[in-house]
Amino acid sequence: MKKIILFIIQLFLLVIICELGIYLSNFFSLPIPGSVIGMLILFILLQTKIIKVEWVDITSTFLVKHLAFFFIPISVSLMTMGWLFLKYGLPLALTLLISLIIGFIVSSLVVQKFSRREEVKQRDNIHHTL
Repeated sequence: MKKIILFIIQLFLLVIICELGIYLSNFFSLPIPGSVIGMLILFILLQTKIIKVEWVDITSTFLVKHLAFFFIPISVSLMTMGWLFLKYGLPLALTLLISLIIGFIVSSLVVQKFSRREEVKQRDNIHHTL
């Protein structure tokens, strides 16, 4: 019974933060969805330790465990919008492909740069120990 009460309280806290994000998005007429702003607010509150992880861990673990279930309504809705994909599918696919390629290139360059730094550090450590 105690876990259920904690779950409800934590869920209530997460909903309040999400609603705050929605309110801020509407109030300032931001082009960012309110739920995204709510996640950013939660992230900032967690990073600054204003909200402790323990305050939302039971509910967040449950929600993440059942995350796939929340995509079912979206998937069903997308099936009814085939005309939308026919009309905007090619530009969307090209945008995704270009951003994927750019992401791969940037990621590989960053990994190579850090790999070289690590090799130099290891080489310097070997020379200093000799």
